[in-house]
Amino acid sequence: MLSVLQQQTETTLPLEEIAPAPRHVPENRIAAGRNHFAVPAEPTAAREPATPRYSGGASGGNGGRQTAGGWPPAQPGYQKQQGEVYRALLQTPTTSPAPEPVAPALDGHSQSFGRVLTIVGGDCALLEHAGTIQLLSLPVAERWLRQAQLTPGQSPVCAQPLLIPLRLKVSADEKAALQQAQSLLGELGIEFQSDAQHVTIRAVPLPLRQQNLQILIPELIGYLAQQTTFATVNIAQWIARNVQSEHPQWSMAQAISLLADVERLCPQLVKAPPGGLLQPVDLHSAMNALKHE
Repeated sequence: MLSVLQQQTETTLPLEEIAPAPRHVPENRIAAGRNHFAVPAEPTAAREPATPRYSGGASGGNGGRQTAGGWPPAQPGYQKQQGEVYRALLQTPTTSPAPEPVAPALDGHSQSFGRVLTIVGGDCALLEHAGTIQLLSLPVAERWLRQAQLTPGQSPVCAQPLLIPLRLKVSADEKAALQQAQSLLGELGIEFQSDAQHVTIRAVPLPLRQQNLQILIPELIGYLAQQTTFATVNIAQWIARNVQSEHPQWSMAQAISLLADVERLCPQLVKAPPGGLLQPVDLHSAMNALKHE
């Protein structure tokens, strides 16, 4: 009895491998894409090919040894020789700039009076020019500038109308002189009208707008009455000598502006300045006194 029961409880091993029953795969919709789980997974050995082992041999500095895992020894990430070549290719060649041509020095700054150093005595400018010290009279320079502004060139001087015309009483001789010089005065920018015993000044040039015309114009009429011949240059020179200076006390900025205008309108004064305009300052006596002290 016991032997029969033992035989029934013993598990009989199958002689052949029994294939596993196919799993139930639910139907997949076309819109859901491919069902990856419906394909049986491949064994790892079939997916990963065997890695060939590296044999170093007798060459190289390892003496035939292999690294762990059979991999070849790692190559260095940076090689100095190749890095130097690559750096040389990336560098932009530096080109030295061509030297600028040196302009020839002006002959003693022939177009300039020089540099204003300071104002001396309120009406003189101390200049430095070509290594020398010079003293320039600012009122004289202003007078030359006024004469250049009043002298007509290719076109007459522009007349500036007066807001309040100036009416003056004149004699018969003065009226006759004004009528003879009327065309020349028009070239200078002075426009007037005359009647029986009066003359009305209606326009003057720009340099005379700030002047006291009630004093200047009667003096100009008296000067014309004493002349027998008339010339625009003489009239302009007389006006320039008799106008009042606009700067009783000069500053550095005013002196620099005046000299710039004189250099532009009167270049002949820069090349050959008259003695009353510019005088050199002799420093040799002072230098000799310092040397012999």
